[in-house]
Amino acid sequence: MKPAGHFSLLASFAALVVAGTLNGASAQERRFIEEPQQEVPSAAVPKPLACTGPITKVIDVADESLKLTSALYGSTPGGGEGGQFDKTPVLSAKVTLTQGACLNAHLSVIVGNGQLYGRSRMALFQVTLTRPGTGPRHMVGHYERPFGVTPLSPAVAIEAERDVDMLAAHFFQKVGPGQHEVPPGTYNVDVWWAGAPPGSPPPTGAIGTAFVLKLYLR
Repeated sequence: MKPAGHFSLLASFAALVVAGTLNGASAQERRFIEEPQQEVPSAAVPKPLACTGPITKVIDVADESLKLTSALYGSTPGGGEGGQFDKTPVLSAKVTLTQGACLNAHLSVIVGNGQLYGRSRMALFQVTLTRPGTGPRHMVGHYERPFGVTPLSPAVAIEAERDVDMLAAHFFQKVGPGQHEVPPGTYNVDVWWAGAPPGSPPPTGAIGTAFVLKLYLR
C-alpha cells in the first residue's frame, strides 16, 4: 500500500491543476458586462428615462428568411454605432419624428446556437436611428459597453442554450433637446447584428430567422 501522504500530495496536485485550468479559462473568457475592477464611489441615483403618450401609428417590418453573418463584434466590421456590426442592416424602416414625440421599438429574432450551427457563442444586436448627415445612434435600452470594446458600440445580446432561442428586446427614443433625446426629423431605423465575444475562433458570426421589428409612434 502507498502511504497516506502520497495520496494527499496527489490530491493537492490535482486540485492545483483544476484551479489553474479554471483560472485560465476565466482569464480568456470575455464577458458581456464589464464589472469595475475597484469599488466605484457612490453617486446620486440617476432619474429613470421615460417617454409617454398615446399611440398614433404602428409600423411592422419583418424578414422570415434564414440569415447568416460572419461579422464578429470587436473586429470592427463597420456597421452600426461604433462599427462593431455587419455593414448591412438586417432590417430597416423609415420614420418621421416630431418635437416631443416618442418612438418605441420591439425587436424579436429566432437565434441559433453558435456551437451547433458553426457560429460564435453569442449574437449581439443594435437598433439605431440615423438621419442624413449623421451617423447611427442607438435607442434607449442597450448596454453601453459590451466586453469593454472601444469605441463604444452599445448592444443587446443572446446566447442560445441548446438549439434555438428567441431574442425579445424593447427600446424607446424621445424627441427633444435633452441628453438622451434626438432632434425632430426623418430617420432610418436599422437593426444591426454580429457574433461575439471578441476574439472568437472562426467560424464566427451569427445565424437567425424570423426577424421582426415593430415600431410605435407616440
